[in-house]
Amino acid sequence: MKTPLNILIIDDEIAFSNLLSMDLESEGMYVVKTASSGELGISMMSAERFDVLLLDYHIGSMTGLQVLEWMNQEKIDTPVIMLTAAGTEEIAVNAMKLGAYDYARKERLELNHLPILINGIYERYLFRQEMKARELAHLEEEKHQAAVQMFQTTVRTIAHHVNNALAIIMLRSSSYERMVKKTLDPATANQFIQLISDLRGQASVIESVVRSLVELSNVVYTNYVTDQSIIDIRKELEKNLKMMEEQQKIAV
Repeated sequence: MKTPLNILIIDDEIAFSNLLSMDLESEGMYVVKTASSGELGISMMSAERFDVLLLDYHIGSMTGLQVLEWMNQEKIDTPVIMLTAAGTEEIAVNAMKLGAYDYARKERLELNHLPILINGIYERYLFRQEMKARELAHLEEEKHQAAVQMFQTTVRTIAHHVNNALAIIMLRSSSYERMVKKTLDPATANQFIQLISDLRGQASVIESVVRSLVELSNVVYTNYVTDQSIIDIRKELEKNLKMMEEQQKIAV
């Protein structure tokens, strides 16, 4: 069984609103409350959430348009059916501009048709909410994609500069090693050669770290949207850390 819709009627004609209230509640699909003024209606909406609002234009010292303006300011998105009278088409147009979903002429309002109108308005509201949720989810996904792409680009840029520096270190170490062998006595040369070898080992560790970061950035970029990707990234990270630890032991 569906949960009854919570309806609020704001109308200063108490007899009219009571008639609507009794008829709607007899359907068994609605819980209806009434307010005889705009101020009372605002107070009730401030304290309670309603599914649909039936709003008259003339409501005491306020107008229905003022209530709509207040709802916009307070970001209350309850769908509104504006109740108008003959010759007030401009009011209906202004109400729609302020966010009302539809309008109905009071003198032509049919009790048999009112539930259809209310249910249709509420279905439209639910559809709009779903569309908003999808749009927000899409925007969040785009933000994530942009952030991940920036991360990948940054890692690759860093890797490029680090690898260039490591290449220079490797080339110069080979050059220094040849020079040491030619110019120094064997005992002294061996000490420098060992130092150069240690530096090469540490450079290899750095190169391994950079390669691991690049691999991880690729995993994040291609699979970040799934829960499984988190598991894959963790496994990849643990594998690369273990590899780096082993290379550090060898270098030392």
